[in-house]
Amino acid sequence: MTEIGVMGFTLHQQATRDLAIAYLRPTVPEHDIHRHQHADMHLVLLLAGHYVSDAAGMPAVCAEPAVILNPPGTEHRDRFRSRDGLFLTLTMPSTALARLCDGHPIGEQPRRLPRPSLARAMRLLSEVRHWEHTSPLAIESIFTELVADALPQPVPAAGDQLQRVLDRLEADHAPAPSLEELASIAGLHPVYLARAFRKRHGIAPSEYLRKQRLHKAVSLIARRRALACAASELGFVDESHLHRAFVAEFGMTPGAFRRLALSRAEVSRIQDARLRGR
Repeated sequence: MTEIGVMGFTLHQQATRDLAIAYLRPTVPEHDIHRHQHADMHLVLLLAGHYVSDAAGMPAVCAEPAVILNPPGTEHRDRFRSRDGLFLTLTMPSTALARLCDGHPIGEQPRRLPRPSLARAMRLLSEVRHWEHTSPLAIESIFTELVADALPQPVPAAGDQLQRVLDRLEADHAPAPSLEELASIAGLHPVYLARAFRKRHGIAPSEYLRKQRLHKAVSLIARRRALACAASELGFVDESHLHRAFVAEFGMTPGAFRRLALSRAEVSRIQDARLRGR
């Protein structure tokens, strides 16, 4: 069986000859993590916490859900800033990775996968939690979709202009822009902007903004925020609106995800109680 090879308190884990998957919370203090190397492919799904990563496309400190692909041989010092985190890892030997990629190189540099990849990666949660005989096939299928996301995409001629649009959409606490405003930021005609943005990111600017809100909802729910409060904070009409959007994006209810996330908090309380009893 493949070893997990990831430091953290394991909430759920499974392994086969070709892959290992684990759902964990961090336990090692940031100052105890040094640069290290993973011989195997290492995929990380961040769900909660503040995370520092060398991967391309990551901010200095990531405080929202993200998917990071570390190719075999990656050397890094990725770490959580505290134990208040939640993450899933998928590791795979180079031989199994080569078989699934079928000659399509994924490169040598670690990088954050596009925002639409999060919804695909979230499906890994239910597989590790409700493991059965078809789960390895399901995990491999999900991973091949993520590999497709990782392959180099053609960059439209308006690459720099589209980055300015992306920066505006990613701005925290900013009101939703109009297409006219985005076109003005990019210096492009609205029709050309809409077409170029979809070609680059696979979705329209409005869909990108909605996904961004839902991804923030994942982090809030994982931190035990009430669903009604999360809906209000993120600009959803009400709790039902957030519930419907969450199910459509991630294939599970906010309540089902909360039960996964709260298992982390329960483990933390038990550990803390044991430490106090020493």
